[in-house]
Amino acid sequence: MPLTILVLDDDRHVRESLAMNLEDEDFIVLQAGSAEDALRLLEEAWADLAIVDLRLPGMNGPDFIKAAMKRWDDMRFIVYTGSPEFRIATDLSSLPNVSGTIFLKPLSDSETIVAEIRRMLA
Repeated sequence: MPLTILVLDDDRHVRESLAMNLEDEDFIVLQAGSAEDALRLLEEAWADLAIVDLRLPGMNGPDFIKAAMKRWDDMRFIVYTGSPEFRIATDLSSLPNVSGTIFLKPLSDSETIVAEIRRMLA
């Protein structure tokens, strides 16, 4: 059964590009442009893992991860950001369902993030 990945990014071009790469790897991909939209979407559709941009309009990425974890405690999360200086807060990085690897956008290739998705969902 194919795995479902949610791509949460307010930049439509970045979001759609990553989604296409993940679809090429045979993942089912959901997309949201805001944390609020993503939470509504997850009420209707399951995702095994979310790739989350940190800087979002409204609710930010870390707050989305915390809110989603309260509702779906077996969901996994990968942080995807354009901020190279960003560090995951200790309260998130210590959780086993949040990847300790921060992916910087734009990705030079999708192989590394696909490998991390597979590792986290193995």
